[in-house]
Amino acid sequence: MPTTSNPAIRNLLTLDGAVAPAGPSPSGGAVGAAATDRPITLDDIVIKTLAVFGVLTASAFLTVYLELGFLVLPALLAGLGLGIFLALKPRPSAALALLYATAQGVVLGEATQFFDTLYPGVGTRAVIGTGCIFAGMLAAYHTRVVRVGAKATRWAVGTACGLLVLFLADLVASWAFGADLGLRDGGGPAIAVSVVAIAAASYFLLLEFEAADRFLRSGASHRWAWYVAFGLTMTLVWLYLEILRLLSYLRWW
Repeated sequence: MPTTSNPAIRNLLTLDGAVAPAGPSPSGGAVGAAATDRPITLDDIVIKTLAVFGVLTASAFLTVYLELGFLVLPALLAGLGLGIFLALKPRPSAALALLYATAQGVVLGEATQFFDTLYPGVGTRAVIGTGCIFAGMLAAYHTRVVRVGAKATRWAVGTACGLLVLFLADLVASWAFGADLGLRDGGGPAIAVSVVAIAAASYFLLLEFEAADRFLRSGASHRWAWYVAFGLTMTLVWLYLEILRLLSYLRWW
C-alpha cells in the first residue's frame, strides 16, 4: 500500500522505531514513563487535530480582528521554516505543531480578508468548500469507494511537483522580467491550474487518512498524533488556499 506524499507523514513512517508499539521497557526500567507512553488511538488523532485547527482558526480570527496584517511576512517565513523542519526532522511536538498552526492562521486570515474584500462572501464559500471536500474524501476512504493506489499516488506527486515548478517559474518571471505567465490572473489557464491543484490536494487527503490508519494499526506512541495533525493541516491549508483562489477567479471571470 503506498504511503502519503506529504513529506511529514512519509518521513515519519520510515523513522526507525517511530512506529514501534508503545509499552513497558523489556528490562522493567522507566516504569513511570512507560505507563504514560500508551499506543495511539483514533481519539488521540481527532482531539489533536481539532486542537491544531482550533489554534489555526483563532489565529486567523485575531489577525483580522486586531488588524495584524503586518505580521504576514514573518508568519509566512515562520510557517515555511517550521514546515520544512518538521518534514525533514519529524518529531511529535505539540509546541511546534501549534506554533505552525499559529503562523499559518495569520497567513490564512490575511489572505481571506484580502479576497473577501474584493469579492464579499468568497471566504465563507471557501471554508464550506474545504469542509465538504474533507468530509467527502473521508467518507470515500472509509467506504473504500476511492482506493489509494500506486498509479494515482504517482499522479498526485507528479502533479504537485509540476505545480511547484510552474509557480516558481511564474514567480521568477514576474520578479526578474516583469512577465506574466497567466497562472494566477483569473483567466482560463489560471482556473485550470487551480482545478488541478484542488484535485491533487483532495487526493492527498486520502493519503493522509491512509497514513493515520497505519499509525493506528502499528501501535505507535500516542504522542505522534500531534504529527498526524500537523500533516493534515499542511494539506488542508493548501486545499483551502486553492479553493479561495478558484472562487475569486470564477467571480471575477
